[in-house]
Amino acid sequence: MRIIKNYPLVSFFIMTFVITWTLQLTGIALASQQNMPLSNETNFLYFIDLLKMKLPPEQVLAYSLFTLGMGPLISAVLVTSIADGKDGLKKLWQQSTKWKVSLKWYLIALGLPVLLSVVSVGIGWLVSGGKLTYSFKLPIENFLPFFLYMLIFTGVTEEPGWRGFALPRLQNHYSAEKASWILGILWGVWHFPFIIYYTYNTGIIALLFSLLGLTLGIVGWTIVNTWLYNNTGSVLIMILLHGWGNTVQSYFVLSSNNMAAQTLYGILPWAIAIILIRIYGEENLSHHPRPKIS
Repeated sequence: MRIIKNYPLVSFFIMTFVITWTLQLTGIALASQQNMPLSNETNFLYFIDLLKMKLPPEQVLAYSLFTLGMGPLISAVLVTSIADGKDGLKKLWQQSTKWKVSLKWYLIALGLPVLLSVVSVGIGWLVSGGKLTYSFKLPIENFLPFFLYMLIFTGVTEEPGWRGFALPRLQNHYSAEKASWILGILWGVWHFPFIIYYTYNTGIIALLFSLLGLTLGIVGWTIVNTWLYNNTGSVLIMILLHGWGNTVQSYFVLSSNNMAAQTLYGILPWAIAIILIRIYGEENLSHHPRPKIS
């Protein structure tokens, strides 16, 4: 308890990794034994089957363990309750439910993933000689239910931790850009078990490039996220961006089956990040002081 109170940020990251990796690695191991693929799309289908009581018992355990690996949310709540008590939890809740922000920020949160998708797929289409072979990973009628699923199981389970807890505390000690680099690298590494699960059979070199590419791409995206958070102070906006971004990426980029488009979707946030740093400055990524939590 004393260690957590004295080192809340370090405690948060350690707990986040331990909780997520322990549960997800166990879930992945069980899923692999049953040839049970895990992804945002398949997990959504497992969830629907679970609600209908059609998911086999052995798959229920694998899916549940993997889904319960919501380390950022659990850690943020636990560390905040220990380090800051009820007042800290109240502030975290207020950030996570703050909806009164300018309409333009909602439009930006919804528009950024669409813009990135259109540009990525457009360039991918040109590179492939005007050919795209779309096959949606989920039926189009599942777009809204899948978005709601992503909103909860990626947005809610991650953003109160990454942006609500960690980012303001990192910004106590570092500029907005440096804080984004630290958070982005750790956020990228946090995804490693899932990425290894998907690419381990491609060879060690390809795997290392995948891990490095993912991490660098997430750093660029984190800078964009920091800009949005620092200008709104709203974790709710970040939850919306996270869930909507995953949904749009699935339907418009991943379903394009175009490697160039999928690669560009991870690279292009850096172009936006560089522009934002030029306009708003690396210190705050905003025209007013960056959010901090003492």
